[in-house]
Amino acid sequence: MKNFKTALAAILAACALLNLTGCSDNSVSSDDKSKSDASSSGNSAETIKTQYAPITLTDSNTENSIRLFDAITADKDNAMLSPLSLNMALGLLEAGANGETKAQLDSYLQTENYTDFAAEYLEFVRKHRSDEKIYPWQDTPDEVLEIANSLWADNALPLKDDYKQRIGGKFKAEIKNLDFSDPSNALKEINGWVNEKTHEMIPSVLDEISPATAAVLINTVYFESAWYLGEWDIDENKKESYTLSDGTVKELPLMNTSVPAYFENSRATAFGLPYKNGVDFIGILPKESGEFTLESLDIPALLKSEADYYEVTAVMPRLKFDTDFALRDVLCAAGIENVFDVSAADLSGISDMPLYVSEIIQKTSLELDEKGTKAAAVTADFLTGGGPVYKGTKTVRLDRPFAFLIYDKTQDQILFMGKVTEP
Repeated sequence: MKNFKTALAAILAACALLNLTGCSDNSVSSDDKSKSDASSSGNSAETIKTQYAPITLTDSNTENSIRLFDAITADKDNAMLSPLSLNMALGLLEAGANGETKAQLDSYLQTENYTDFAAEYLEFVRKHRSDEKIYPWQDTPDEVLEIANSLWADNALPLKDDYKQRIGGKFKAEIKNLDFSDPSNALKEINGWVNEKTHEMIPSVLDEISPATAAVLINTVYFESAWYLGEWDIDENKKESYTLSDGTVKELPLMNTSVPAYFENSRATAFGLPYKNGVDFIGILPKESGEFTLESLDIPALLKSEADYYEVTAVMPRLKFDTDFALRDVLCAAGIENVFDVSAADLSGISDMPLYVSEIIQKTSLELDEKGTKAAAVTADFLTGGGPVYKGTKTVRLDRPFAFLIYDKTQDQILFMGKVTEP
């Protein structure tokens, strides 16, 4: 087992690599290498860097999430991000951050106390979305929304009692000590927890634990529900056209159903369809064909335009894909810099040992079909150290590149946001 001096020496050795860490611009851009980076602990001295233009933050975390999503998905066909999971993972850091490090996290999260929000939302989820099914339609065990948090610390890392009490109480985080000098067993423990919490949709979050790893903070979000209004119609033998961004037409079966909600602004039309667990799916079609960004669709205004006085037909393909992102560099572009800088990070609320974040990764997985939806996300911080009046009919055909949300409108929380180019 490593002793305290050994662990401290490892962190100090990592500090010597300052010019290769943090938010520097010294490394290459590579999609394949980014995927590899996102699958590892993120603690390698070789930094994988994708260039991002600075992201100007707003006074809305939803808009900040959208801008971050657009930045990391600019060259992706199908992609999904969980703003909720990322916020929870950043919140676990914010709970132990001080000074400018905390201020930068607060600016992105748009709160000076994410810890209290986390506690309130977790309690809401416990009562209304999973354990205590108070709604009459929540009659089967697979209609759930589960959020889990954990802290995995090397035995040699002295954690502050106040921090353990804060995240254990507010975030309901499981706190476990492991011997990181036995990486095989540590990987088995951490990945086993992630696999369990995501119901086997995401089998692992990391491939290795480097000698400099001091702790890993992890959030998972698992969503599963059938459609509230029953299954969509789909004819496997009927092929319909789906037009790709480049104009190519792909023939595949499309699902269709009647839905209760319609949205429209100057940029897009959308439909809303509730799940049995009370969350909504929002399918969004840009009014112009071709490439688009989520920010260009003005989603906050779109969500406010909900109308329930149309008879709405929705058409869309089945979806099944995974996404894997390394987020350090795009978060740096969004102004969260200090936490990744070995000389500037102030995570003194976590431990008296100097700590900084070497990488934050997120993996997501989505399965959506005529029966319902399953979606999972894991985000890891690696510490080195009324009755309607019908006015007509509407159809929203998601038969070309589109966006989607899995949206908890009662709490204004976007669980997942996605963009589909080729199903």
